[in-house]
Amino acid sequence: MKADIQSVKGVDGIHVARLAKLSCTALRLRDGSLCLYSPVAGMETALTQSPHELRDVSALLAPNHYHNKGLKAHVEAFPNATLYCSATAKPRLTKLTGLTFDGLDRLREKLPDGSDLCEPDGLKTGEVWLQVRSPTDCALAVTDAFNAALRPPGVYANQAGLLGTFPRYGIKDAAAYRTWVTEFLATASPSILFPCHGSPVKSEDLTGQLIGLVEDAF
Repeated sequence: MKADIQSVKGVDGIHVARLAKLSCTALRLRDGSLCLYSPVAGMETALTQSPHELRDVSALLAPNHYHNKGLKAHVEAFPNATLYCSATAKPRLTKLTGLTFDGLDRLREKLPDGSDLCEPDGLKTGEVWLQVRSPTDCALAVTDAFNAALRPPGVYANQAGLLGTFPRYGIKDAAAYRTWVTEFLATASPSILFPCHGSPVKSEDLTGQLIGLVEDAF
């Protein structure tokens, strides 16, 4: 199955690569190289055959301890890239993959202005969210916290959803997670969502959608 890679209109420095139902978000770092958020197994082939500007990968971000199946192949495809993960995800990732991971602070130093790595409270998977601001939008890349229906490549969905397995396998402290997420979303006010599961979502009421999903579930 062939991967599809699309640039994101209105948000400079971001590409979304999709293979089947899973997506990887690529962010241009300060030095011009790329960080891959949640490398998807099998996608390394498409990336190494893509235009040169998409082959300069210097950072691989494992966004939680479940999304690890594509890491070894991406390390082989991009041997000069550094692996990163949260402190919570690191023990299981190290055990399962045998790979070496740097901490998030090292990666934060390389992010472009307006970008940040966010670690929600109350999770047991060590999930990290990537926030990217443009002059007109705030975009948020997540792993298992939210999802969306599949649309044709380059087409946004207009409705976010909640991954069915997330409450059971992702949540450690539901009250802490709900408090953190509702406060974070109200402040960040994202209008674009890049989920690993499904298509990107763009909606003026995205913040309200996401808060509503969390409040209803937790």
